[in-house]
Amino acid sequence: MQETNKKIIIGFVGIIFIFGGLYVTGQNQVKESINLLEMEYSSFKVDSLSLIPPRIDLTITYTVVNPSDIPLRIKVDGEILYGDIVITPIRIEERVIPALGDTELDMQISLNGTLLQLIREPENEEGYRLEGVLSATGRYLGLIPVKVNINLQDISKEQ
Repeated sequence: MQETNKKIIIGFVGIIFIFGGLYVTGQNQVKESINLLEMEYSSFKVDSLSLIPPRIDLTITYTVVNPSDIPLRIKVDGEILYGDIVITPIRIEERVIPALGDTELDMQISLNGTLLQLIREPENEEGYRLEGVLSATGRYLGLIPVKVNINLQDISKEQ
C-alpha cells in the first residue's frame, strides 16, 4: 500500500514539474512573440478642440503587426509623463492581434492648455517617459493560456 502511495506521489510531482516547465517555456515564447510585435503610426484625428479653455482631444491610431505564429490578446494600462506631471493616461482595452496578422489600436489623448504649452517647447523633448503595463495572453502549443506582463518603460527603452 505504501509503495502505491509513493508511486502516486512521485507521479503527481512529475506531472506538476512537467506542467510547470511547459508554462515557463510558454511564457518565454509569448514574451518572444511580444518582442517581435511591430507598431506603426497610421493616423490621427482631432476629436474636439476648444480655445477657451485651451484643450484638444485626439485619437491616434497605430497598426500593430504580429509576425509570430501565436495569436496574442493585449491590453495596455499606462500613462505618458513629463517629469512627475501626467500628460495623459493610455488605456487600450483588450484586443486580439492574430498570428501572422495585424490590428489597429486607437489611443485617446486629452491635453489642456498648460500641457499644450509644455509639449510644444522643443527643449522639453527629453523629459517624457512612458509608464505602465502591457499585459499579453497567448496560448502555448495552442492549448495552454499563458499571461505575461511587461513594463512599458522596458519597451520604450528598446525602441
